[in-house]
Amino acid sequence: MKINRLRKGLELLNKLDGKMYKVTSTDMLNGVGVAEEMLADEEGCWTGKFGDGKATITDKNALAFRIVNNPDPYPIPEGYSIEAGKLMKDGKGVETGELVFVKFLAVQPDFLILAAKKKGTKKGMVEVMSYQVSRDRFISLLTVPDTVKPVKYINGDIKDAVLGYSSVTEKGMIDRDGKTKKVRIFDQAGLFTISNGKVLCYCQFRSPFTMEDALIEEIPPLKGHYEAFLPVDEEEDEDGYLVPRKTRLWMRTDGRHIISNLEADGKIQADWSFAYNGFVLRTKDAVIVPREDIEIHSPKVAELKGYDTLIDITKEGWEYRLTFSNGEYKFKTLVSKSTRDRGYIVTVN
Repeated sequence: MKINRLRKGLELLNKLDGKMYKVTSTDMLNGVGVAEEMLADEEGCWTGKFGDGKATITDKNALAFRIVNNPDPYPIPEGYSIEAGKLMKDGKGVETGELVFVKFLAVQPDFLILAAKKKGTKKGMVEVMSYQVSRDRFISLLTVPDTVKPVKYINGDIKDAVLGYSSVTEKGMIDRDGKTKKVRIFDQAGLFTISNGKVLCYCQFRSPFTMEDALIEEIPPLKGHYEAFLPVDEEEDEDGYLVPRKTRLWMRTDGRHIISNLEADGKIQADWSFAYNGFVLRTKDAVIVPREDIEIHSPKVAELKGYDTLIDITKEGWEYRLTFSNGEYKFKTLVSKSTRDRGYIVTVN
């Protein structure tokens, strides 16, 4: 066993005497743990009592022990707070050295994910750090703008945390008429997922996005996988300054790469279609099926409210028919017909 795997509750085989030991205490700051002999009954099952055997485990002798059983899943850390930059547990300070903590970003079994500053951290930036409670250990994961914040938990309540940031700098400049005006300059933006205290995936973007309207939906057949739809409301002009977009752009990403972009004002709704193995997007006046390259724009789309699951698409001549179902197996069909003289005729049956 390597010493960095030591934690309270582990059941170990002592290779010297062949007996089972249980780790009853750890001091990971100094890399030391104490394990006690587990008394077994006639069938070899632990009685819940300890014998006289006791061993102090360090980096020098950890090889003499083998992990046989891991304890029950780690609990969710409780009782932690940040006070004046200090990490506290039940009102008592945790030894954090030079680290100054700014905010909590996520909580996971055995882990706290925090934004912190340390010596050398640049202004406007923070270190995303994981704190493993069982090992009393901090690890720096990423350095990102201090605008970072949680977007959504996925994969079973809080197992995976999706976090994002979008940073813009504002400054004054003198225009061609000699007047001073404020301009906005894009810095950086990104989305990343943390699982078990580690960065699972990370995607950076070339445009700022509006965090408040970001939409993340899990992919039902693929546990722990998701698609994110990130709204972009600004773009760079010829001078490199941010100006409002005429139409909102949505970046579609799986957290690793940008899959596609689409334009749609307002907020969007994303519903999984098992029939077509992908998300169907909807705004107040549009239905978009990216995998089938279908877009239907009409105020009639509002009549589909409550009928969220796409179950069938048929095409006959110049007509598309998209059938949606509600949870009670009742259907509504969105019909879009292309005509030569009057454009598209859209109805809902």
